[in-house]
Amino acid sequence: MMEGEELEAIARRVIHSNQFMTIGTADDEGVSWVSPVWYASVEYREFFWVSSPDARHSRNIATRPQVSIVVFDSTAPVGAGQAVYVSAVAEELEGAARAATRRHRCGYHQRILHARVRDLGILRARLVR
Repeated sequence: MMEGEELEAIARRVIHSNQFMTIGTADDEGVSWVSPVWYASVEYREFFWVSSPDARHSRNIATRPQVSIVVFDSTAPVGAGQAVYVSAVAEELEGAARAATRRHRCGYHQRILHARVRDLGILRARLVR
């Protein structure tokens, strides 16, 4: 069985080496929906992505912010794949939080900054324990 530090190293490697995650949401009636989204992570505990406010997962997050996320390498051979599964609380960033994200010049935010976000929302999910 793997130790905590080894599992953490695997999780960091999986998150760092991929560009897409699958986010699971549910609407106000509990009907689930999963969506692949391109992401950038912050210290492996926050995930940012851009999305249309009209997308089903964005609408779901607006009414029910609890989400599930999985990051995995879809090119791994059968039996060799590794994945990271997390529970998080998501929100669309607005106002000062959105502006700060777009102004930030650190590496992970460069991905968000260079995306065409004019008509898209910037969303953030923070891990829960």
